[in-house]
Amino acid sequence: MVFIWLLITGIQLFFTQKSLLGDPLIKMIHLYVSPLLVLLPVVVYIFGKKSVRSDVNELMYWTEHDFRWFMDFVNGNKSMDTGKFNGGQKMNFMVTVLLITGFSFSGYVVWMKSSFSVDFVEFNFMLHDFLTVLALLILTGHIIFTLYYSESLRGIIYGTVDEKWAQNHYPKWYTKTENKKKN
Repeated sequence: MVFIWLLITGIQLFFTQKSLLGDPLIKMIHLYVSPLLVLLPVVVYIFGKKSVRSDVNELMYWTEHDFRWFMDFVNGNKSMDTGKFNGGQKMNFMVTVLLITGFSFSGYVVWMKSSFSVDFVEFNFMLHDFLTVLALLILTGHIIFTLYYSESLRGIIYGTVDEKWAQNHYPKWYTKTENKKKN
């Protein structure tokens, strides 16, 4: 939700000329909400459930199967050798981390513009805008994906998926989960 809020206020700032009342308020909201984009994931990682830390560790660990998943995806084949997260999900995680980092640094430079050269500030304005367009494209892709695969939306909202769907889309993870249940 923080990202959506920042997106809405950022678009408002981008498309609105300086106004007498709205712009300063939107700018203040955007600036003071933005640290939450970094702080909330860190707090959830540190103080959240052990499964969250486990998921983040798995998302950061790449295997040859993840690269094979990309090759299968490019060739239009369905890869059956995937754990809880496939190569696309791991790539999305890495891009999201890079986007948050880029937003944080470029936003800081724009916010504290008096501390930097005009050229550097202008570059960071453009970088911040470019990152926003990239994030919008990724968000749009996710919306399209979840509309196409409704079970994915259920997983995002409720944290669970249908057993048959998990077995079909994530067989390695499904088998591992079933073996844990039996033991």
